[in-house]
Parts: sequence; C-alpha cells; structure tokens
Amino acid sequence: MISINDERVFEQYYQACYDFNTSALSEQEIDRIKALAKEKRVNYALAPIGEKIFDFISEQCSDINFELVQLDSDNIDGMLYIPVSGSEKAYIIINGRKPFVNQIFAAAHEYYHYICDYEEVKEKPYICSLSSLKNSIEKKASRFAAELLLPEEALKNEIKNFKRIFNIAEKRTIGFADYAYISMLLTVKYGLPLKAVIYRLHEEGFVSNINTFIKNYDVIKCVLLQIEMFKERVGILYSIDNNALDNEHILYQQMEKAYRNGLASREEILKDAETLRLNKNIINLYFDNIEEEDESEAENEIISVIKQKWRGR
Repeated sequence: MISINDERVFEQYYQACYDFNTSALSEQEIDRIKALAKEKRVNYALAPIGEKIFDFISEQCSDINFELVQLDSDNIDGMLYIPVSGSEKAYIIINGRKPFVNQIFAAAHEYYHYICDYEEVKEKPYICSLSSLKNSIEKKASRFAAELLLPEEALKNEIKNFKRIFNIAEKRTIGFADYAYISMLLTVKYGLPLKAVIYRLHEEGFVSNINTFIKNYDVIKCVLLQIEMFKERVGILYSIDNNALDNEHILYQQMEKAYRNGLASREEILKDAETLRLNKNIINLYFDNIEEEDESEAENEIISVIKQKWRGR
C-alpha cells in the first residue's frame, strides 16, 4: 500500500498485468479467505455475481462509493482511496481504460482491502495498488476476489455439469482441451478474467500443470474471442465502454466539499489529484468557482454593512 504523501513515482508499484498465482499463501490463510468470501456472498449462494459486483458491494457497505476514472496509466487497474483521515468513507476507484472484466475483478479485490486492511490505514489516507502482488496482502486480496466471484463449490458443480452434459465418466481424467473450454465457459458465466479462471482450476486441484495453460493462454483467449455463441457476452466483458459504473465524478465533488469545509487546502487537494492521476483542470475549475462565489459573497456582505450604516446616519 502506498501513502498519498509518498513522493515516489506511482508506476513503480504496478505491474502491466495481473498475477493470479497466489500459491504462496498458507492453507490457514486460504481457509480464512474462503470462509470470508462465503460469508459475504451468503445471499447469492453459488449464483454468479459478475457485473453485479458494484451493486453487491454497495449493498454490503454504504460507506463505499465507486468512481470510474480514465487514468492515464494503463498499468493501474484500481485502487482504494480514503479521502479523510479516520473516516469510514472510502472510494474504490476503477480505471475506465481497462476492460470491463478487469474492472469487475478490481472491485472485488479492493473490497477485500476495505474489509480486512482498513484498520491499518484509516488513520492516514492511502491508495492501494491492485496489480502488485509482491506481498501477502495483495495476494490475499486477489485470492479473495477470485473466491468471491467463483466459489470453490460452484466451480466443482460446473465441472460435474460439464461431465454430465458431455457424457464424460465421473472418474475419467479431463484433458487440456476440455479444461480450456471449461475456462471459457466460466469466464462468460461468472465474469472473471480468463487467466483468473485458469488459476482457479489450478487452485482447486483440477489442473495440475498450470504452466501448460499459461503457455497457451493467448491461444485459449483467441478462441474465446472467436466463438460465435459467446460473441455478445464476451464483447461486453472485454469492452471498455460499459454502464455499470455511473461516472459522475463523485471523487471530484468530495474534494470540492473538503475544500469548502476547510478540511484540506488547495495545495493538498492538488497533490492528491496528481497522485490519483485526476484531471487537475477540473479541480482548478472547482476552486475558481468557489473563490468567485466567496468574492461575490464578500462583496455582498460589505455592501450590506455599508447600507445598514448609511441608514443609521
């Protein structure tokens, strides 16, 4: 996690793509993550959450707001931003330049940080790196996102259904081609990145040689994008134009409110805006409008005082 007061360059904490390999986590850590994911999705049972993740999180916690921002850096998928020290209010900021399927995973990942890491960071505003899995905290968040979006029991049921539909004997070993097709089906149904689904198959013991699948990942994805029956759904998942998040610049408005109420100076807000890669022209426009309003109010107040004194003469 990176403090917004840290002057180091932001991009060095990000990777260009997800690393879904969370095998370094202990069995106890994984058990706790599975239990937490099961607890949080109790109302959904084993049903897919997918693009409903934003409403799902909002229903679970009203203090979380989402902001879709066109971030300049393609290496940033999402982050958790706490604008006021010690406040329960937080923003999950999603990079609008990323495919929708990445945005879904990013939301679930940041949700974990809000649930489990908030106590450590709420005394000081922090921004969280999504795709940097160099430490245990990030690995746990990504494993939680994968478990929340595609639970173990749901995955096992999907494998059983696949065998039943294609008349595959229960004890028969499923090969590479079958699991490749299953990973495509699950990507479409559960709204998870294809690579995350492949790792889920590996994590739950269905796929032993993960390197074979990663080596052929581009081929599998190419086939996924070309299957006619998946075309509409895949088009939505891999599109960067979606309406799941209402981009009303809530974060800009929150910064404006902080300035109006004297909670942060212009310099502090502009520094946060630079760290978040927000449009500083919009921020400055807010400042200009506020200052014009203040000047107008001050002038009106002076005029009012003069008039009152004039009447008293």
